[in-house]
Amino acid sequence: MFGIGTTEILIVLVIALLLLGPKEIPKIARTIGRGMRELERAKDELKQSIEFEAEKDAPDSPKTAEAEKEDSVKKDSNKPEDLGNIPTTRI
Repeated sequence: MFGIGTTEILIVLVIALLLLGPKEIPKIARTIGRGMRELERAKDELKQSIEFEAEKDAPDSPKTAEAEKEDSVKKDSNKPEDLGNIPTTRI
């Protein structure tokens, strides 16, 4: 993990405990977690916008066999006869 061994991690944790105290470590961990979550959201948003722009700018290409198969499966699953097999109970 990033070239850091178990003993190095334990030393860093002990030093953090001594410097910050047991009350501050959970607060700092929460703050770091929130920051990482925000960073993940920003990364996902950027990725989606790049994919959207790439799809918008790309010429219409013919669908692959896998994409056509997925579309046909989606269409078939919406048929009413497939939904008729759902058991119902009376109240």
